[in-house]
Amino acid sequence: MHSHLPSATRSTRRGFLGLLGSGAALAALARLPATPATARAAAAGSQARFFDAEQTEILTQVIERMVESGEPDAPRVRDTRAVATVDALAGSLDPAITGPLPLLIRLVEWGPLLFELRLARFTNLSDEDKDASLRGWMTSRLEIRRLAFMALKNLAMLGWYSQDESWAAVGYAGPLLRREAP
Repeated sequence: MHSHLPSATRSTRRGFLGLLGSGAALAALARLPATPATARAAAAGSQARFFDAEQTEILTQVIERMVESGEPDAPRVRDTRAVATVDALAGSLDPAITGPLPLLIRLVEWGPLLFELRLARFTNLSDEDKDASLRGWMTSRLEIRRLAFMALKNLAMLGWYSQDESWAAVGYAGPLLRREAP
């Protein structure tokens, strides 16, 4: 039926329908308390990777666009453990909550083709076009896309702002009490 589309696109179209049933899981991720304690607890957990290498790259580019401040002194996402923190957190939570994440990451990658009818993948877009694509998720008429955006945004903020390197960019000097070394 859709033989002219790449196989990954066909599977993400079917997967999107499956994602519709994952609204409760995405809502839980969107409301997950984004605190440094949550991030530290996840980082202390399993070293197993939740996302594969391709999903990690897509997630990295999503987080880069979501936390981009325009400040020249702000550290690059790739120079922090922000993505590793999100990965560890996803691996530490109930699979019923995090199960939709790999599919969601793939849908973001193929979103320009699926939702904007552009012959491009998210990771091949310019920064401005990535922002526009994410804005499409944020303002979509489909509630599930808006909920998915909120889940990704919450995870991005948790991953980024739990990193000591990000604190100076927002004028935060750090906690009053020092953390204990692991």
